[in-house]
Amino acid sequence: IARQKALSIVARMARLQGAAALIDVKQAHIDGCTYIGPASLKFAQKLLEWDAKVQVPTTLNAISVDLARKSEFPEELGGPAASLAEAYLEIGARGSFTCAPYLLDSAPKKGDHIGWGESNAVVFANSVLGARTQKYADFLDACVAITGRAPLAGCHLERAAQVVLQVKIDASLGCVDDAFYPTLGYLCGLKAPRLIPAILGLDNLHPTRDDLKAFSAAFGTSSSAPMFHIVGLTPEAPDLQSVLHDKDAEVIDLTQEDLMTVWQDLDADSSCDAVDLVALGNPHFSVEEHGRMAELCQGRLKHPDVTVVVTSGPQVLAESRSLGFGEQLEAFGAQLVSDTCWCMLGEVVPAPTSVLPPESRTLMTNSAKYAHYAPGLVKRRVRFGSLASCIEAACNRVVPKTRPPWLGLQARRLSTLTS
Repeated sequence: IARQKALSIVARMARLQGAAALIDVKQAHIDGCTYIGPASLKFAQKLLEWDAKVQVPTTLNAISVDLARKSEFPEELGGPAASLAEAYLEIGARGSFTCAPYLLDSAPKKGDHIGWGESNAVVFANSVLGARTQKYADFLDACVAITGRAPLAGCHLERAAQVVLQVKIDASLGCVDDAFYPTLGYLCGLKAPRLIPAILGLDNLHPTRDDLKAFSAAFGTSSSAPMFHIVGLTPEAPDLQSVLHDKDAEVIDLTQEDLMTVWQDLDADSSCDAVDLVALGNPHFSVEEHGRMAELCQGRLKHPDVTVVVTSGPQVLAESRSLGFGEQLEAFGAQLVSDTCWCMLGEVVPAPTSVLPPESRTLMTNSAKYAHYAPGLVKRRVRFGSLASCIEAACNRVVPKTRPPWLGLQARRLSTLTS
């Protein structure tokens, strides 16, 4: 009965979208495992009553609690949140508990039709991996997993660029750092809030998977579009015509002034030099990010008045520990939190006080996504910067005044004025 009910929901969504058919998907990622209230648990429990089982390999998004420290969460909310996760495990989903399923060994390949929830994961899968998925909402993602079917609509079909974003930065400013990509991703989302963009001007750069992860998360925060193309970098965009499909598109220039404006929006409380909390891992940290942070922290200790928290999926955290990164980061004073994520902590289930101290007032992050959401989620002031800047702030409790050179002369002037 569960598969029948789920299929009726998928078919109804297909009719609403004008889809002529359903399509088989190779895998699913369920975002509805995050506890947003009693209805989310009741839905999963009803699936269990109907003997639901997933029909395709299915991963689970970050949940509302760290199961290893469940006792630190209030029982009246942490208990139902853990029960929700357990319900989805019972229907056959994998206990991945990560908002970055593309970091797992089960990541889809180019051309794979999949049914994923979680905005950053959808954008990364479509754009960077070349897989095909719509942004499946909570509960619909579970129906896709239970049926193995999805509406043949959206990014399963239409992937042409609808606007061209030309990035114009001064090449003489030297290499960009890791803060460049989330800043640019957020800017591209603002300039293409509903349209799939083709982004020009980055073909001489060599972004890592983590850079593209940060870009995707930031883009998915400021835009409702399900994907982007970076000409010369992403798999479907070897050149501009490949993604324009012989259609005309508006061209919008992105300047260093635009980047500076976005930086000031993300680094919203720049007058607050002292930080109490460094929040990392939104989306979840990769093994490589654990390693990079371990390098930056080597031989150092965090400031005693600063809380440092890194969130990641359990599989990535286990691998990072096996490589010695976990021990190094904990020696520095960082807390390594698994299963949950910064966008879940405090949304419905209050975060443990060890993770989000009630006396903390200003946090720093290297995530444009979290810089956007944190003021509403945890009611803290926000500073934004690179991973290296976050570590400096963790050690000294003061945010470095120097801004990255890729922001241009305006950044240099501002750095001079504030130093």
